[in-house]
Amino acid sequence: MAVVAGFDFAGLFRSTRQAFLDHERSKAELKALMPEDAKEAIGHGIRAKRSKSGAVSFLLETEAGGHAAL
Repeated sequence: MAVVAGFDFAGLFRSTRQAFLDHERSKAELKALMPEDAKEAIGHGIRAKRSKSGAVSFLLETEAGGHAAL
C-alpha cells in the first residue's frame, strides 16, 4: 500500500515541479521590485510585507478585503 501512495505522490511531485519553479521565480522577482526601505507593498491582488528581520512574505488579497496566506 505504501508503494502505491508513494507512486501517487511521486507523480504529483513530477507534474507540479514546473509550477513550483515558476512560483519561486515570481516570488524572487516580486521581492526585487519591493524597495528595501518599504515595510509593505500592495498591488495586483498581492500584499508584500517585510518583517523586522527583513524577510518578505506575500498574501493574496481577496475580493472581500481580507487575505489568504501565500
